[in-house]
Amino acid sequence: MGDGVLSGIELQRQALRLYGELVARRQSWAGRLVFACGRGVSASGLPAAVSIAGGTSLVLDPDAAAVKAVFRAGGVDFVVNTLDEALRVLKNEIRKRRPLSVALEGAVQPALEEMIERGVLPDLQVALEGEREYPGAERLELAREGMVVAPSVELVGWLQERGWVEVAMERATTAELRELDARLLAVLPEGDAVRRFWVQRIGHYQRPVAGGARVVWLTETELAEI
Repeated sequence: MGDGVLSGIELQRQALRLYGELVARRQSWAGRLVFACGRGVSASGLPAAVSIAGGTSLVLDPDAAAVKAVFRAGGVDFVVNTLDEALRVLKNEIRKRRPLSVALEGAVQPALEEMIERGVLPDLQVALEGEREYPGAERLELAREGMVVAPSVELVGWLQERGWVEVAMERATTAELRELDARLLAVLPEGDAVRRFWVQRIGHYQRPVAGGARVVWLTETELAEI
């Protein structure tokens, strides 16, 4: 996970697709732990996707530069160096059903073996590159479509049922991006928690330096109103 560096709009598209893979299977991930490992996984958009879906995430990432960069950008809540630290941080938030993301920086294999030995059982392992299967965890394997994750058959069907298509809209300034978010929230139905949560929260995890983009799911009618 994490071959190459995703641009801002690609990263948001990937995060949206990962978010979709989660909520298409379970609308709320509160109280559940999603796990991933591999070089650059912290910068894949997965921690943001899990948090917006209400869950907690633990990523094992040996790429120190990627971990530090994503932490500075708000893409993960905590960076730790030992599994003990990671589990201490996660345990309370899982119990309270609050979203949280933790990146464990360091060699993957020893940490993975320690997790298994200690009986840590994630609810879901997300894998993009065939990482070692985590015993007992539900596994979601995803392929790539160019630089970003390709939607699974399940996600494609879920979107089609709702008439939602993936739309990317760029804005030149952060003020214009905020105006776009406000417009999106005005158009989206009040009861549509899945898409409203996405619009309300993605900016916290992926902060544009100047301007930026919003990648969202819209119906054709909603798009005409933006």
